[in-house]
Amino acid sequence: MQNACAPFNISLDFLTEVFEAAPDIAVNLLNLDHTVLWANRVMSIGVEQPLHEMIGKPCYAVWRRREYPCPVCLLKIVSETREPCMMERWLDLPGKERRYAEVRAYPVFDDHGFVKHVFEIIVPITDKKKDERKRKKYVESLEKTIVELNAAGITSQKRIATRREDAVLTPREQEVLRLVTRGFSNKEIAGILNVSFDTVKTHIKNIFCKLNVTDRTQAAVWAASHEFK
Repeated sequence: MQNACAPFNISLDFLTEVFEAAPDIAVNLLNLDHTVLWANRVMSIGVEQPLHEMIGKPCYAVWRRREYPCPVCLLKIVSETREPCMMERWLDLPGKERRYAEVRAYPVFDDHGFVKHVFEIIVPITDKKKDERKRKKYVESLEKTIVELNAAGITSQKRIATRREDAVLTPREQEVLRLVTRGFSNKEIAGILNVSFDTVKTHIKNIFCKLNVTDRTQAAVWAASHEFK
């Protein structure tokens, strides 16, 4: 019986020697009945349980504070498929923020080729998840901003269009606009209409305001689009 147990005892010593000093990688060895057979110090710190209180207890009770196995159980998946499996898991501890980890589970076979234990390597990814959430929120914020800008732009265009459609020019302003569209300067328009230069400037200002335009080119475009002659 001692000889049969010897290889297993040596493997535990080997696991302790290799993985106990791992700086941020949690590892553990599970029996098929969910019992924790071995775990390193990082695993103990991660789940806030002393090592001596973890060994011999069900993994779902130690890791997840559950009374029954998890609905999606890596140990069950690996023992049935006999293949390694990787999955993202999280841990909710009382009064703590949710912690995320990438769990890689590997089957450990006996001499007859049957799965005897499951070995897990847990890599923390909480910071990565936080970065992903930040990026997602940033992208969502950008998308919202674009939608708002587009909505504002459409509203503005509708408002401009309405103003232009409702624009009512006086007979004199219509004359000035006709001369503007033909390329005459303010001085030339003043001479043609026999009014002062300042009067023409005032008419131009009023036309721009009523049409909601800022220059002579835009005024000419408005006149052309409305077949104003």
